[in-house]
Amino acid sequence: MDSLADLAFEQLKAGMRFSHPQHGEQVILDLGRSALGPTIQFDNCPVYNGEMPSMSLGEPTDDAEDIFHLLSKNTYPAGAEAWRYLGELTDREVLGHGWRWYAVACPHCGSTHRYLGAGPHPGSRVCLSCGMGYTAPAN
Repeated sequence: MDSLADLAFEQLKAGMRFSHPQHGEQVILDLGRSALGPTIQFDNCPVYNGEMPSMSLGEPTDDAEDIFHLLSKNTYPAGAEAWRYLGELTDREVLGHGWRWYAVACPHCGSTHRYLGAGPHPGSRVCLSCGMGYTAPAN
């Protein structure tokens, strides 16, 4: 496994570290699903976060393709081959960033979702296993 493109979305997990020529070293903090598709929350990079891209960030294109072009560039797995896998964070590195591990169980299927953060996830989420939307506190 050399790049993000070598991994299926289901194989990704919080704590994996990647390097990108433009965005530098990034750590996956959380994974999810949105209306635009699978989402990856990196520690300091908005690529693949599932949000609508800003129209001002893309290079000028003609009016017929601008929003679709921007969406396709920010939807996983577009561009995944540029992300080189560096390994997983150690517990010491997690503490050094001021993060901690959180876990939340889906009330529908019981699968446990683990993620990294400075605090618990405040909102609702979509289960990565069964797709059910729910709100549950992290522990």
